[in-house]
Amino acid sequence: MGEMDHCKLRVSTFSMWGKVDRWLFGDFLKYSEKKIVPEKPELVFETFNQETKVQNPIVLNRGPHPSLRAKNLKDAAMFTYCAKSDRPILDLQVSSYLRSVIEDDYRAGNNIHIFDLEFRTEYQLEKEFSVQGMSPSLTDNLDKIKKPELTEKIRFRSGYNQALWVAKIISHRSLHLDEYVKLVKSDPVWREGLKSYFDPYLHDHVKKKYGLGNYLDRYREQCDVPF
Repeated sequence: MGEMDHCKLRVSTFSMWGKVDRWLFGDFLKYSEKKIVPEKPELVFETFNQETKVQNPIVLNRGPHPSLRAKNLKDAAMFTYCAKSDRPILDLQVSSYLRSVIEDDYRAGNNIHIFDLEFRTEYQLEKEFSVQGMSPSLTDNLDKIKKPELTEKIRFRSGYNQALWVAKIISHRSLHLDEYVKLVKSDPVWREGLKSYFDPYLHDHVKKKYGLGNYLDRYREQCDVPF
């Protein structure tokens, strides 16, 4: 297998309302075996007729599918994409053992769940679905346009307008939100709370009832992250 036929990706999520079956997306992070680093790679889905940058996927949390057990993937993840859908899906299919470990973690106050995913050609369910490993890419961060920086890009390719890419979950850890923010320089709970506050269907109500500051505090508590 060539170097570009496989790659590793780190993904963070967080849960809500004390339930590990309700997860929200945190960040895509660069894989590092020994430490958590703040670098964030760029992910691109290339399907039959378009290219899409992957942002804020819907996160599902289910038990392993039989097709993955046949490949000896008891803890696995799937990226699914359809050109007609608004958002891609990250389906984390974890065993009952790993689920119990995650439950113990958030009861201890560690509610940022980080998964290391390994994509390999041999894990894919169709030969038309492939993954190209890391390649250099100029950042599109407008704040740094005067001083462009190199980031890393992962390309997921499909010969169809829809796709499904499979990864093995090779490791997991959980952190308290405060520690995560310190290491990654990103606060996904605050980010999602802000999106929720400005939701056009909810904004008038929550603005009148709570105000921004109180609403964000309330949202943090709903995400099992006490102060």
